[in-house]
Amino acid sequence: MHRILWRQLKRLQLDPTSPPPDGDWERFLTHIDQTYKQADQDRYLLERSLAISSKETQELYDQERRRVQEALRVSEGKYRTLFEHAVDSIFIIDVETRKILDVNQVAADRLGYTREQLQHMTIDDIYPPNELARNPEIVQKIHESGHLTFERIHIRKDGSTMPVEVSSTITEQDGRRVYQSIARDITQRKLAEEELQRLANYDSLTGVANRFLFIDRVSQAIQAARREGAMLAVLFLDLDGFKAINDAFGHKHGDTLLQVMARRIIQNVRKGDTVARLGGDEFAILMEGIHSAAEVEPVVQKIVASVSQPFVFQEIEAFITCSAGVSIFPADGEDPDTLIQNADRAMYASKSDGKSNYRFFAATMKTQALERLELGNYLRNALEQQQFFALYQVQLNSETGQVFGVEALARWNHPLLGVLPADNFIDVAEEMGLILPLSDWMLETACSQARQWLEQGVRPVRLAINLSARDLNDANLTQRIESLLARTGFPAELLELELSENTVFRDLDAAEQTLIALKSLGLRLAIDDFGTGYSTLSQLARFPFDTLKIDRRFAPQISTSVAHKAILSGIVTIARNLEIELVAEGVENREQLEFYKDAGCFNFQGKFFSDPEPPDGVVELIRSGFPAKS
Repeated sequence: MHRILWRQLKRLQLDPTSPPPDGDWERFLTHIDQTYKQADQDRYLLERSLAISSKETQELYDQERRRVQEALRVSEGKYRTLFEHAVDSIFIIDVETRKILDVNQVAADRLGYTREQLQHMTIDDIYPPNELARNPEIVQKIHESGHLTFERIHIRKDGSTMPVEVSSTITEQDGRRVYQSIARDITQRKLAEEELQRLANYDSLTGVANRFLFIDRVSQAIQAARREGAMLAVLFLDLDGFKAINDAFGHKHGDTLLQVMARRIIQNVRKGDTVARLGGDEFAILMEGIHSAAEVEPVVQKIVASVSQPFVFQEIEAFITCSAGVSIFPADGEDPDTLIQNADRAMYASKSDGKSNYRFFAATMKTQALERLELGNYLRNALEQQQFFALYQVQLNSETGQVFGVEALARWNHPLLGVLPADNFIDVAEEMGLILPLSDWMLETACSQARQWLEQGVRPVRLAINLSARDLNDANLTQRIESLLARTGFPAELLELELSENTVFRDLDAAEQTLIALKSLGLRLAIDDFGTGYSTLSQLARFPFDTLKIDRRFAPQISTSVAHKAILSGIVTIARNLEIELVAEGVENREQLEFYKDAGCFNFQGKFFSDPEPPDGVVELIRSGFPAKS
């Protein structure tokens, strides 16, 4: 008891060896007893407080746990909602086995499987065979970074393919490592990319390769030919008279014509050859793997023949031809630009031969191109230096044997090249803007000469003079002709102005108005080079033509082409019904003469009767007349 009391006193910080201050031990012990009771009460309150605090803490813990569980449940619900209703395919894939653990319905629908079927498959089952082997770096990069976005191909159940963009992340789920992959269908994007690629490399009108792709193909073909010791050919094609059709009937019909011609070309090349449209009406063809130029010839022959077939749109029938040039690697050039340029030069050479033809490049053609440029430089001063003169070719009626007309033909006495026919310089004059001064010189010279013949007592005959397309488009043409007739005193009824078929039909409405105005002057009008352009016979009734001159290119075809014979017979019949006088140009032999006569055409012009003559020679022919040569 005393020890207990001793400890209690020490706890109360009292000295047990000292008596109470007032010596009242009873009161002192009572105080101690009260202090113990208070301590017991404080301990009880503390213990109760601690118990209550622990309970509240547990409740708070339980409440927080329930909140977290609810949040997880809500989050999982949201995740499941997103998983099920995502617009993209979602795959959960075991990293080790590559087994598909779960997919959303979108993935199943797009691949054509059920979800259960996919969950019994690996991800490799929907990839093309060996794709994983071809792209091992994809798996490596995912494991290195934990995430990767890449493109792949998915194979549907029916075997069709679907391009996808995959975003894949490695994570853990239920104690295992998985790929969480989102696959987006990029079919439309790929189609858009392909369309952009097509627009960049292919002609939007015809669908064939464009210039950029063609040059690239030629460049690659040259490299391959060097490695293999092979040859290749570049063909350059230009449609003869396309601009005239475009001008006459509008771009819509012109575009249709280009599309038709592209298809004709494609149908006549070899499988694997590249056909390109270089611009306008120019096409090019690359032929690889040839061993001689002889392999090219049958192809270009078929193309030229195919393009020359009649072209019909609505009720309009057009006859268009093409000129072609060929260059061969390595003989004619060892780079794309040189090969194309030399094929172009060969094409122009074929045009000079009369169009609807083809030529292989020769070294002399480069010289000829330079000569054409030089020709233009000389042409600028030719009129001023009086280097031009006129010859005249007679027109004859085979039934009477008499000359009824003459055609004036320009000649250029070139200081270095000698006498050049109009075909050699008219195109250059048009390009240089010199054709109107040249036309005025020709009109003045021929009408003055014909007036002199009349003054000399020569029997009156018609004088035919050619006008260019630039003349027809000249707003002052009627005034020019009216002034010419007044100045030279030549009778209007003896003047016949010739316009080519292509020239007249460039702008039908404008041509009709101009021709009516010219006709009001009392002169005659003739349509020249008819039959190889693009007009229809029905168009003849619209214009006030007095004479139709059948193109000289028909004559050589008479003995070999049934189609040309049929066309010529049709022209003769229609012209007769329309009361239009016919003149056959380019008649060079008896067979051609007899064919035209049998068809009902009795007016002729050509070497079978007479070459172009100077004025004195023409006078003699007019006065004497003569039967056709035997």
